[in-house]
Amino acid sequence: MTPDPAERAELLAAARGRLQASLDDLLGDRLRASGRPPRDRAGWIEVRDADMVGRCAARFAHPAPSQWSDLTTITATRTLGRLVLRDRDPSESPDAALDRILAGADDLPAWLANGLEPLDRSATAAVRTSVFAWVADALTAVRGRSDLAWDGATERVTVPGRAVQLVARWDARLGSRRSPTTLLVHSPRVADGADDVVAAGFVALVACHHSGVAPERIRFSTAGTGATRAVAITGAVLSTAVERIVELVGLSVEPDEAPFTAGGWCRWCHLLDDCEVGRAVVAPPDAPEST
Repeated sequence: MTPDPAERAELLAAARGRLQASLDDLLGDRLRASGRPPRDRAGWIEVRDADMVGRCAARFAHPAPSQWSDLTTITATRTLGRLVLRDRDPSESPDAALDRILAGADDLPAWLANGLEPLDRSATAAVRTSVFAWVADALTAVRGRSDLAWDGATERVTVPGRAVQLVARWDARLGSRRSPTTLLVHSPRVADGADDVVAAGFVALVACHHSGVAPERIRFSTAGTGATRAVAITGAVLSTAVERIVELVGLSVEPDEAPFTAGGWCRWCHLLDDCEVGRAVVAPPDAPEST
């Protein structure tokens, strides 16, 4: 039986209580804070949805000294794609909708408008192409259904009393904003059952923090596959996310304990110069000379 909103509110409240209690046990007097983080987030720990499924603990525990600009290709594409799907009239083409959105730059988020403003014609064309591809791919994954509200956002939640912020993104929903039944996350992440569970719990915990009602499910669609898969939000799923958040925060306060794990991410990692494990993968030893 599908849990009603009251039951889903209880699930979320219980998970938030477990997170608070677990962080209190872990941190004691460390990372005490009041209010919002400073602009540079100095002294704060940020746990993002991508971190929840990251394979290298050391990469998370030793973050890059400078923050990436919000205007990355992926973020800009995803934001504009959602705006096209949210705002276009059913009779309007994606091209026309995007033209209208770009013409009304004053209505765009400030970081996006500021990032788009200096682009020349060729760079703008590249952004447009990327957005159209995202829109087509997202619609393919959901079979073009028209009852989805593409009003997803980036949600930031500060853990009460702690210098810890949780950040998650979602793209579309079914149900009301205050009590969504389904949240859709469309991303390039490769499908993985275990990752889906921890990511679903995290998105539910963060995206629905302000409404206070957990969704019935999180549905993921992987770019380029045309397929989706759903994770029902249960107490166990939320607990898995809480445990992972606490694990990551623990790695942040004891970074030297974090193990290095090699993978495809090593090539772009800021730790590569000092990581023997990563260098061995990126630049394997030369093969012995033949005689």
